[in-house]
Amino acid sequence: MKLGKRRIARINCIISLYLYDVGKLMPEEILASYISNLENKGVMAKKEVYSFYENLFKTTINNINRIDTIISESSRSWDTTRLFAIDRAILRMATCEMVILKHASVPIVINEAVEIAKEYSPDEIKGPKFINGVLDTIAKAANLK
Repeated sequence: MKLGKRRIARINCIISLYLYDVGKLMPEEILASYISNLENKGVMAKKEVYSFYENLFKTTINNINRIDTIISESSRSWDTTRLFAIDRAILRMATCEMVILKHASVPIVINEAVEIAKEYSPDEIKGPKFINGVLDTIAKAANLK
């Protein structure tokens, strides 16, 4: 299956958020590693993928406390630290894209997050359902739907 440019950028953003959260790497280190990896693969020509990824990653990091509060309030007061790290990264990325960046329609963002969760969530059954429910609640609370 061929992945779209934005899906690739979203997956890379989630991986980067995971590295930031679990690996405790600095955003600058993560971005430098991403660029180096692209250069080694000769993929630097895909600037639109990098541009979308970089904007999504930086905006999520810069607004992480606000995003975590939104997620916590929309997930029956679940503390985000209790979530699987990859699910937390998916929720953070999608929340940022829906609430802050608003450059894609809400159904597309939710669908992308759920599809990515099906591939990457440690709980491939409950993870995508939980993510769908939380993002739907966020969208409704923010009058995005």
